[in-house]
Amino acid sequence: MATQGQNKRWWILGPLLLGSFLLAVFGDKTPADDVVAVVAPRVQPAELPGQRVTVAAMPAPAPDAQVLVPRHQLVKSGQRAPVRDLFSQQSWSPPAPKQQPVVVPVPAPTAPPMPFAYLGKKLEGGAWEVYLGQGEKTFVVREGQVLEGQYRVESIKPPQMELMYLPLGQAQNLSIGETR
Repeated sequence: MATQGQNKRWWILGPLLLGSFLLAVFGDKTPADDVVAVVAPRVQPAELPGQRVTVAAMPAPAPDAQVLVPRHQLVKSGQRAPVRDLFSQQSWSPPAPKQQPVVVPVPAPTAPPMPFAYLGKKLEGGAWEVYLGQGEKTFVVREGQVLEGQYRVESIKPPQMELMYLPLGQAQNLSIGETR
């Protein structure tokens, strides 16, 4: 059973509860389009007898003071904030280092293997003659002579003979044996 103190409380709280419910349901919910600035009321100082009081003008707000901006300027019509997937998969490990393109060094062109085979040599008039074979062909060569337009005999000094591969300008040696 309710006591008399509780009944009085319901007579006060009931209409307040009903009024707040009606205000919440039927109240104006449209946002204000204009900015409302709060202006402090001007207070007149009290004058004391025999004293003169001057009122100074209110200083302008500091440049770093907050300024109210109308809502329609803040919300751009037709534009939505980017959607962020809150449940996307995330990794806390650092990103993999960027792969540098692999540069394969191109080898410098080299002369082909020596196509001539040593057959023999002879000292003729103070200069060496060397006999070379290439397949079915046989060449008798001396210093300075060009073979097949590809090789020039640079020097003949037993036990080595130096040939220059002309297209690349590379020297190649051919073993011709000791002097006898």
